Amino acid sequence: MTPEQNPDTNKRPVYMGITGVNIIILVGYTIICGMLGEEGLIFQMVIVFIHAAVCVIIAPFARKWEWVLAGILVLIIGMSSCYGLAVML
Repeated sequence: MTPEQNPDTNKRPVYMGITGVNIIILVGYTIICGMLGEEGLIFQMVIVFIHAAVCVIIAPFARKWEWVLAGILVLIIGMSSCYGLAVML
């Protein structure tokens, strides 16, 4: 069987790449907002909600449900980090 006849050789699985990139983006703006103090925490909450909503909205259009997982994880981890930073301040 030639490579052109075997459809499995052309497919590259994405798996958790979408989720990983979104978590890295979350870490980036969490660090930046954490340095801004209490005003940064409020700004981070807004960004986390927008980020999670965009991920969930993209999912049906991209037909990749990893986007929903990414949105849920961004929401959970983002709100937890907001709470943790608020307690530390």
